[in-house]
Amino acid sequence: MVEDHKVLPTSPPAPRPASRDAGRRTVTVVSLLLVLVWAVLAPAGTAHAADPLDVPSAVTDQVGVLDDPDSVQAALDGLRDDTGLQLFVAFVDDFGGLDNETWGDRTFERSGMGTGDVLLAVAVDDSRYVITDSTRSPLSDSDLDEVARAVEEDLAQGAWDAAAVTAAEELRAADGAGGTGSGSGAGSGGSFLTVLLVAGIGAILLVLLLTWRSSSKRTSLTQAPRDELSTLPTDELNRRASSALVAVDDELRDAEQELGFAQAQFGHDATDPFAAALTAAKERVTRAFTLRQQLDDSTPEAEPRARALMAEIIALCAEVTQDLGEHAAQLDALRDLQADVPRVLAETAERVAAQRSRIAPARGTLGTLSITYPATALASVTPNPDQADRLLDAALASVESGRAAVEQGDRATAVAHSRAATHAVGQAARLLDAVDSAGADLASAGQRLDAALASIQADLADARTVGADDPAVTTAATAAQDVVAQARTARSGGDPLAAIQALGDAEAVLDAALAPSRALAEQQDRARTLLRDALGRTESHAHAVSTYVDTRKGAVGPEARTRLSEGLRLLADARSLQGDDPVAALDRVQHAERLVHAAQQIAQADVGRWEDQRRGGGGLGGGNDLSGMVLGGILIDSILRGSAGSRGGGFGGGFGGGFGGGGGRSRGGGFGGGSRSRGGRF
Repeated sequence: MVEDHKVLPTSPPAPRPASRDAGRRTVTVVSLLLVLVWAVLAPAGTAHAADPLDVPSAVTDQVGVLDDPDSVQAALDGLRDDTGLQLFVAFVDDFGGLDNETWGDRTFERSGMGTGDVLLAVAVDDSRYVITDSTRSPLSDSDLDEVARAVEEDLAQGAWDAAAVTAAEELRAADGAGGTGSGSGAGSGGSFLTVLLVAGIGAILLVLLLTWRSSSKRTSLTQAPRDELSTLPTDELNRRASSALVAVDDELRDAEQELGFAQAQFGHDATDPFAAALTAAKERVTRAFTLRQQLDDSTPEAEPRARALMAEIIALCAEVTQDLGEHAAQLDALRDLQADVPRVLAETAERVAAQRSRIAPARGTLGTLSITYPATALASVTPNPDQADRLLDAALASVESGRAAVEQGDRATAVAHSRAATHAVGQAARLLDAVDSAGADLASAGQRLDAALASIQADLADARTVGADDPAVTTAATAAQDVVAQARTARSGGDPLAAIQALGDAEAVLDAALAPSRALAEQQDRARTLLRDALGRTESHAHAVSTYVDTRKGAVGPEARTRLSEGLRLLADARSLQGDDPVAALDRVQHAERLVHAAQQIAQADVGRWEDQRRGGGGLGGGNDLSGMVLGGILIDSILRGSAGSRGGGFGGGFGGGFGGGGGRSRGGGFGGGSRSRGGRF
């Protein structure tokens, strides 16, 4: 088993197309389930005006009250161009018996809106309105209160066009003033929710406790005819497929941790059915990621084929979500969490203290390593102590809230707090483990660098003899010599991991150029020699990237996860091929290495954008800042919106993620959590 706590080789973040960043929209796991049901069971455009909508465009007027929709659209476009905020306005007959906030929240979620989106919905017949945005919006509660007051004046006069334009103008003014995200003044109680509101981080998930549908409905979810997806635009289908992948990948990661807890408590025999279910789920998700990779590779698919792949991804994710939900309920019953929650909370508090004692030594370790190695070599682990500290703060707050819930007799809520705290401590431990192993990893990299230099030198020697007259060999050899020269400088004060990566890439190109000049037996011997190091190195790198994603899944999108999943699949193929066909196995490993490297670059770029956005909103401070939990993708079940009962739907899932597919709704690749609404009558 290759140790998975490794410092990552560092390379510059891969550039991301601006159109992708602009089009990324995020949804929570709750939203994912709504999306799956809606996408598979209901053709687009069939919702009654009273029902929560999947808003099709920035301006929706189902009542016909707007005099000049084009002018309203122009105002919304100007707001987006100047501030990055996307306002959606929807005029409907009524809210279908729902209260303003519920209708707004559901429409926001169903439409896949994200961090930079704002919804203004008006129920004309009922004289009601609602304004909804993301809990992670850059706007403060007071900003939106000002928007609401201004809009209400226009609505009271029946000035529908003016209300939409006023909303855009007020949002522009709020953005220019710089939203503080300070929240709306919670009381002084000690609950976890109060801590969140006072902290004003605007980043905790507002999660519905989902009650699983009846068996017949779940069956229809996975067996519904594929042609019912045909009404969706391709961009929308693509976005939903990406969203489904992110959420299901998070569910799998959390399921592994939950299964580990159960195995530690009851042993492997009692938990074998859950382990088998998780293995089957992984296989289906791997298949879904493979389909995503086909869509993302350099060979574009014809649109009918692309749509078929997207539909299959959605179906696979729906199946996995269904199965994980069923087994999660059984696993919870086995663990009897409500009866055991006082003990779990006490043990978690002890674990918080134990992990807290590791933070100062971890910072000392990084300080020592920074004397020898450049910042680039430590980039993947340098933020870990601070991230662990934030996670432990949040875990302790959740423990205290769980204890308060026990005292009040609300054990379902106590379990939700306990689960969140346990996951937070687990992530903190993994982050600190990665720091602890960084020194040994970098020290061993020196020996591996020497071995890599020796290996490529053998290829260069062959290039001077058997391939001297081959232009392809000459070109590859020249490039390899440049890489060798740079790698030698990494021996003293450089980044050995990055040098090893570069040498591996150069050697793969040179080997491919030399292959026609080598006999088959020589190719196989050479492949076996290279395979031993390449397989171990790439598996180690893949596990390190997986740990990075696991502890930052609130920020990492589908592209990095897709590359990582495909890399792991190719590594498994290489393992099975290495005995009979070392040449093919080496080819798989080299391809996997490129994919894992790309996954690392994209994941680090995702996290960088997430952190930049959080800094802009003031959300990376100390105190009760819960950005550690948000970045780690930890859900708090059963807290908000009337959740009271056993949790449903998967193993706790991950942090949301609507990505890809264009649309221009989100503000710079935000990863929105839940939504917040305010509204009234006019």
